[in-house]
Amino acid sequence: MQLVDGVHHITFLTEDMDRLLAFYVRVFDAEVTLDMTEEGVRHAFLKIGPATVLHPFQMLEGPGPPPPSPMFTRGRLDHFALLAPSEEAFWEMRRRIEAEGAADGEVRDMRSLWIMGYFDPDGAAHEVILRRPGFTDSDMLKRAEWTTVALD
Repeated sequence: MQLVDGVHHITFLTEDMDRLLAFYVRVFDAEVTLDMTEEGVRHAFLKIGPATVLHPFQMLEGPGPPPPSPMFTRGRLDHFALLAPSEEAFWEMRRRIEAEGAADGEVRDMRSLWIMGYFDPDGAAHEVILRRPGFTDSDMLKRAEWTTVALD
């Protein structure tokens, strides 16, 4: 018996909800399925793919979220990675991320995965992943062995 069918939502904070929603709609074809203000916060559901929801919150009063920091110093939730359904979709997302000026650098080949990082409008770092056919998670290379995927 399967007990879990994926992750329903990932919650994080934003400084500017309108800017964040527009970015995810433009770049990832996200659909805003909820946009609600209550008890001093605005929050939204961004459906991104068939089964994933991003759930950003914006505090309407008081201090905003702290500025982004380097990997592994961001707290208990460091980042999230979106899964591309195909190589074609992966490269289209890369094109859109670069058009936004949001790419963090090169596409990295980890053997079992290709990985590209991006910065959201608040400067938070996240990733897009492409699973490579014929490889398993245990085929992943150590970071020192990663190479760069040639961009056409």
